[in-house]
Amino acid sequence: METKRTLCIMLTALLLFIVLTAFVLIDSPSVQNFNHSLYTPIAERIAPGLTTTAVWISRLTHWYSYTPVILLLLLLSRTRVKAGLPIGITLGASAIIGPVILKNIFAIERPMINPLYDPGGFGYPSGHSMNAAVFFGMCAILVCRYAKNRPLKIGLSAFAVLCICAVGLSRIYLGVHTVTDVLGGYLAGIVVICASVIGGDLWRAKRETNGAREKSSSTA
Repeated sequence: METKRTLCIMLTALLLFIVLTAFVLIDSPSVQNFNHSLYTPIAERIAPGLTTTAVWISRLTHWYSYTPVILLLLLLSRTRVKAGLPIGITLGASAIIGPVILKNIFAIERPMINPLYDPGGFGYPSGHSMNAAVFFGMCAILVCRYAKNRPLKIGLSAFAVLCICAVGLSRIYLGVHTVTDVLGGYLAGIVVICASVIGGDLWRAKRETNGAREKSSSTA
């Protein structure tokens, strides 16, 4: 049942990503108006202090922010298989699928309305938003799966959602991504997360089945 629900979420996110991408590629006026209407109130609040904060928030999704956490999870025997490997593999896949594959396939330029710095590369989908969704999303899923403390689950899940939203807003604020860039990154991230969860569940199920067979054969 859990796998079917995850598959349903993945297919829904994939469908929404395809639809959104189609609108972005044809440069629909409705998409332009949507992006402009949501960016305008953000642009009116641009200030040096907020810009510094937005830059630091964006750095949450750079490799040097993720790497120490993942290495620590891999080094600890209790978290290596349950957290370190799933997060590391999923984030690695996201880093390749988003910035390397999808961005170069679609080759959609970044918005040139009021960029506060030049990050280079293409815009759609937002790699920072995608990686944030994958990293913090996987952390929240694994905490909810293995932690027994309910307040801890709720608190860390809320913190993960806050971080994901903050990264997306920071990219829009800095003028390096449109709202649809960020939404595309979120949807692509959800697809990667679901695929990783399904793959991990199937691997564990197969491992348990093989273990049961070996145990039964040894006792026969």
